[in-house]
Amino acid sequence: MSPVVGVALMVALVVVLAAVLGGLLLSVEPPADPTPQYSYQTEYHADGAGNTNDRPYVVLTLEGGEIVVGEHFYIVDGDGNEVRWDAVWTTSGPLTAGDYAHIDGFGSDAALNPACEGQTYRFVHRPGDGESAVLATVDVDQPAVGPAAVHC
Repeated sequence: MSPVVGVALMVALVVVLAAVLGGLLLSVEPPADPTPQYSYQTEYHADGAGNTNDRPYVVLTLEGGEIVVGEHFYIVDGDGNEVRWDAVWTTSGPLTAGDYAHIDGFGSDAALNPACEGQTYRFVHRPGDGESAVLATVDVDQPAVGPAAVHC
């Protein structure tokens, strides 16, 4: 009877080990896609120098990396107003170092609030299915000055 008990225990041990390993393998998720690596810089031009009618504006410049843009990329202001990325960026292809967005709330981005103190702009990717990722945020924390102040 001893060999039968030994075989039964061995089978039980193999079944338990298989269950444990199977559980571990099923609960392990594959590695996530790597997070895009990019860097950016923002500049607020409170005096509106160089802009149409001296309107205050923000420049969002990609300094490193690459962002492959498509239809689901937007600039969104603090009130939820939005424009597609191609209304404000300087290129129609992938965004690479040196490409920039010009945001002032007039002209091609007139749907956005003017670039005045207290305004926030976000560069957002919405691939679908309720997913959303903020790629960059610009907070305007200075009042417009000089001729630009009349636009705020």
